[in-house]
Amino acid sequence: MAKFTEDPLLDLAVKERNIFDFLLRSLIITGIITTMSESLIGHQNHLDLESYIATYQGHTRIARALFIAAKCPSLEIDAYRLALSDIKEITNDTTKYLHCVDELNNALKKQNSHPMEIDTEWVKSTQISNKKTMEQLQSELRTYKAGLISESIRVTQTRMGDFYYACGDIPNALKSYHRVREHCASNKHVIEMCFNVIKANITANNFASVRTYIARAETTPDLPNKTITLAKLKCCNALFLLSAEEDAKYGTVAKALTEIPAEANGSFSDIISPNDVAIYGGLCALASFDRSQLRSLMVNQGFRSYLELEPQIRDIIEAFQDSKYSACFDLLSSYRNDLLLDMYLNPHVDILFGHIKEKAMVQYCAPYSTVDMRRMANIFKMSVDSLEDDLVSLIGDSDRISARIDSYEKILYTVRPESRNQAFKRSLRAGKEYERSTKALMLHLNLVSKELCSGGAESSIN
Repeated sequence: MAKFTEDPLLDLAVKERNIFDFLLRSLIITGIITTMSESLIGHQNHLDLESYIATYQGHTRIARALFIAAKCPSLEIDAYRLALSDIKEITNDTTKYLHCVDELNNALKKQNSHPMEIDTEWVKSTQISNKKTMEQLQSELRTYKAGLISESIRVTQTRMGDFYYACGDIPNALKSYHRVREHCASNKHVIEMCFNVIKANITANNFASVRTYIARAETTPDLPNKTITLAKLKCCNALFLLSAEEDAKYGTVAKALTEIPAEANGSFSDIISPNDVAIYGGLCALASFDRSQLRSLMVNQGFRSYLELEPQIRDIIEAFQDSKYSACFDLLSSYRNDLLLDMYLNPHVDILFGHIKEKAMVQYCAPYSTVDMRRMANIFKMSVDSLEDDLVSLIGDSDRISARIDSYEKILYTVRPESRNQAFKRSLRAGKEYERSTKALMLHLNLVSKELCSGGAESSIN
């Protein structure tokens, strides 16, 4: 039973918190949201929480801190404290604040620590301020609509969207941002509107609408500040592709992120950080690019500047390129937990690792006619039986390796095409094609000589 005070504003906040908790429990019960207890991460390996969150701006700081708090018990308390600090500093969302305090106190209780007191003064003052701001914006909007002042209507609707967004009311924020569209008088206004809608939809995890407004922005002529605008759109598109949790789009993600110029660094930190460009782009490229594409990527000065922010990704790619697979997978394994703490990369980490491992296996087997599977298993840090299962899959299901396996001796024999026979077959095909063309030409000349057809240059020979 909720306890109520004599303060109506605080009572309202408690009621909002109870509604939020009820909805969250309902979503979990119905399966719309799944609990994370089955996939908790024991500890981070290299991640410094404060430095990590500091690379972001805006609401994504809060979302990422809360994700880490829910996934990593060893960072739970610190992550909730960081999230609470940002909620008070950059939002007016009292509901999220109260919910976050509850979660923090639950974590503190597990450690027999003193609970955190609710900052009732901030809650009350924020609610009063929210009410006044909303009344002022509504009054201004009525005035501008009565006067048919289109530009003032656009600015006020945008301010209302920003206000709702800061309060955590994403549906009303989207309504306000959508209403801006009919009052846009320039391409700059259109791009601003598109990014506001994209921002709100990303916060709500509604990525279907994100793609719609990315396309709208991309087709806007004469983009203002084109380099920065296109860089932000590439980042948004990468998140859209990753949100689908489909492994077929990693090449597209890699292409988008590896094309972001160095001069755009830091202009999209409210979406993803420059470090994420290196991590997402590097891992997706490693999973999908061929060797020549990877070689070109490593000499791409624009993307190289991002890789300098995450040298471990650079080292992983270089180890793979140098066929130092043991070192490559040691590095991947040591950073796995850190990568799992990224809210967008989390569902893809093991899939990406699987693709990288398969590529490495194919490349490892390519130069040899016979492969000792015991030695190969040692290099790939796996058991011989697991390696054999993976090789069977690559041979049978995906046909990526042409080989046979001696399961008893644990030897893989690659099946190489007979190059001499293939050369003879190509020669025979070329000879037959030449013979056919010659006969057709002779037939045509005979017909021309008998005046049975025209001998113009445009005549075709078949």
